[in-house]
Amino acid sequence: MEKKGGKATMRNKTREEILKEVEERIKTMVKELLEALMKEEREIYLESHPTKANGYYTRDLFTLVGPVEDLKVPHVREGDFHPQILPYRKRASLELSEAILALYAVGVSTRKISAFLEGIYGAFYSPQSISRLIEVTQEQVKAWRERPLGEEYYAVFLDGTFLSIRRGKTAKEPLYIALGIKPDGRREILGFWLFGAEGESARNWEEVLKDLKQRGVQRVRILITDDLPGLEEAIKKIFPEADWQLCVLHAVRDALNKARKKDREALAEALKKIYRAESQEEAKEALRNLRERWGGVYPKIVEPWEAKAYALLAFLHHPKPIRHYLYTTNQLERLAKEAKRKNRRRRAFCEG
Repeated sequence: MEKKGGKATMRNKTREEILKEVEERIKTMVKELLEALMKEEREIYLESHPTKANGYYTRDLFTLVGPVEDLKVPHVREGDFHPQILPYRKRASLELSEAILALYAVGVSTRKISAFLEGIYGAFYSPQSISRLIEVTQEQVKAWRERPLGEEYYAVFLDGTFLSIRRGKTAKEPLYIALGIKPDGRREILGFWLFGAEGESARNWEEVLKDLKQRGVQRVRILITDDLPGLEEAIKKIFPEADWQLCVLHAVRDALNKARKKDREALAEALKKIYRAESQEEAKEALRNLRERWGGVYPKIVEPWEAKAYALLAFLHHPKPIRHYLYTTNQLERLAKEAKRKNRRRRAFCEG
């Protein structure tokens, strides 16, 4: 990790700033695909109407991560052309932005993309015109999904949420998200993935890690994830030199949910002394105190913390100024929750 003025670069960023960078990248993805589709729509319109292109006007579009500003909307000299992909209503804009996010996740299959676009364009354009729009979409999605990544990331955060996907019937499917932080502190969305309705699995996370490696990632110093059977093995298989860090705050939340209400405050303080420790020795002492005070009362809380202490405390092997960024996936969690909340308010994304 590079340092400036004696402090690691990552420390100069708040969690809110990190999340903001993620949100801005999603808005850019939405904007780039919409502008490409609208431009092709105008070409289709001009082929059957005696008018000419007349530049662009701009408008803002509301999305699940905030407004996309200065969206370039194609204009014609005469006529009533309006891109069909561009919704008039604010709520529809939210629906569209999440559907586009799902498009980037499902891949470049013609069948999957056509199911989405035909739902928007089916009654307005001919099959030939829709095929052209499908091709534009495939080009955009393919370029983003297959873009080369950097060789080294200091940290990679893996997290997910569930979206409603219609495959004949609507079902909840996990959307996998990976966020990378480079050695100089820059953040990058590495990808989104949808694998199907089987639920979140270590096998699918292994496919995510393989995809990252195939696109150029050679070294990751630490991967931050939730606890999932088989995930540790997948990480060691694909990135054997990386540390594995379990999300501490998720582990704390799970522990407190198992405790009686009257004990939660004291238990939370005992757990905090573990993950706020300055050294491995201090953390181990706090863990022994946890066992002595709470082991007899809550063995199902204490035993997992002891068994997975090496993964819960992996961040202690890294520089002090950046540790508090490394023991939680929460910088992705708000984004995932927002996507999930918006998903409840719109029609399910349709995959044919």
